[in-house]
Amino acid sequence: MATEVHNLQELRRSASLATKVFIQRDYSDGTICQFQTKFPPELDSRIERQFFEETVKTLNNFYAEAEKIGGSSYLEGCLACATAYFIFLCMETHYEKVLKKISKYIQEQNEKIYAPRGLLLTDPVERGMRVIEISIYEDRCSSSSSGSTSSTSSTAGGGGGTGGR
Repeated sequence: MATEVHNLQELRRSASLATKVFIQRDYSDGTICQFQTKFPPELDSRIERQFFEETVKTLNNFYAEAEKIGGSSYLEGCLACATAYFIFLCMETHYEKVLKKISKYIQEQNEKIYAPRGLLLTDPVERGMRVIEISIYEDRCSSSSSGSTSSTSSTAGGGGGTGGR
């Protein structure tokens, strides 16, 4: 696993950030946490539609699982009230456990699918659960190999401070 993490760090170091794509929340079913599965045209030449849709659908399923209310949720609530919420100092909630699973899943997807294609998924928690951010990186060595790629990199470079993060 250390080599995959190294590859993600290598991507950030050796490639320049060309642009970012934001997958918005889908409020068609109310305020439950789910994201749109519409394939963004900016990713057309970077990743297959099925990989993208599978990732977003899996994330949506994880968030549905996190927000599901069951017996364990009621028990957590009762224990929280009985202990004046001190129980949460030594116990993770169901929601926190699922958020950790989501972070691990995003890390795995980045290592196996997205980073080799010059893409990087950002955990929605880091963006306030508003969007899934996908960063598109360009290899600095091959950025001048195609005309459309070089024009994208030249316009992205004039933005100021966003590329250095």
